[in-house]
Amino acid sequence: MQRMALFPGCLVLQRMPQYEKATKRVLTELDVHLENIPHAACCGAPLESFTDRWLHLAAYNLALAERLGRDILTLCGNCTNTLLRAKAALDEPSLRSEVNETLDEIGLRFEGRTTVKHLVELFTGHVEDLREKVTGELSVRVAVTHPCQALRPHEISSFDDPLEPRAMRRIVELTGAEVVDYDAEFDCCGSTLYLADEGLGLEAGRRKLASAAQADVLVDACGNCQLLLERFRPGMGTSAATGRMVVLTLPQVLGLAMGIDPGELGVGPASARELSRRSS
Repeated sequence: MQRMALFPGCLVLQRMPQYEKATKRVLTELDVHLENIPHAACCGAPLESFTDRWLHLAAYNLALAERLGRDILTLCGNCTNTLLRAKAALDEPSLRSEVNETLDEIGLRFEGRTTVKHLVELFTGHVEDLREKVTGELSVRVAVTHPCQALRPHEISSFDDPLEPRAMRRIVELTGAEVVDYDAEFDCCGSTLYLADEGLGLEAGRRKLASAAQADVLVDACGNCQLLLERFRPGMGTSAATGRMVVLTLPQVLGLAMGIDPGELGVGPASARELSRRSS
C-alpha cells in the first residue's frame, strides 16, 4: 500500500467535493491510501502577488506533511505550482532559516523531505495498474484540457512536456475513449485571467469550449479548470459554451471505465444519462 497526504486545495475542498470523492475512490483501486493533513491551510498562492510571506504559508503546509512522514498529492495545478516552487526556493539556506524561525513558533520545521505530486503525475506512474483495472471501454469522444500550472516551470516539474503535454491523453486513452485534437487544447482555460478580468476569463473559456465542441466530454484535472469550464459555463452566453458537452475530472472518467457506480464518483444523474446516451 502506498500512503500519501492529500492536499486538495481550497477550491476543491470547498466547491468541488466530487473531484476529491472520485480521486479517493479510484485510488483505492490502485492501493493508494490518502490521509488528510490536519490543520492544513491555503497553499499561499493568493498572497504571492503582494507579499513574500506566501513562502511561509507554503512551508507550513509542507512541514505538516513532513510531520506525518508523507509525500503530498495535489489536485489543483495552482497548489502544485506553489508548493513545488516554495520547496525549490527554500533550498537557499538563509531563506530556509528565516522561514523556520516563523515555523519554530508553532512547533514546526521545514526540512525539505516531502515530495509534491499532482494527480496526473501519480496516475502516470500507475499506467499499467490502471490498464488492468479498466473493465469496459468508454465509447465517447474526449477533449483533454491540461493542468498547465502543474507542469511549469520545467525545472521543478519534469514529468511531462510543459508546452505540449501528453500524459493526460495517454491516461484517458486507457479508457478506450477517442481523444480528439482541437486547436485550443494547450490554451489557458481562463481561470487565471478571470481573477484580473472576468470578461476576458470567460472569453478564454468560451473559445476553449467552442474549439472542443466536437467532443462528447471535456476532461480536466484541476479545480480551476473545472470551476471556469463547468461552473461558469452558463455565463459565457453562447450555444457552443452552454451546450451539452459533459465536463468531468480525470478520476471520474477513469472510475467510469473501471465500472465504478457514477454516484460513487460524484457524477450527477444528468451527466451519467448524457454519457450513456452518447456512448450508445
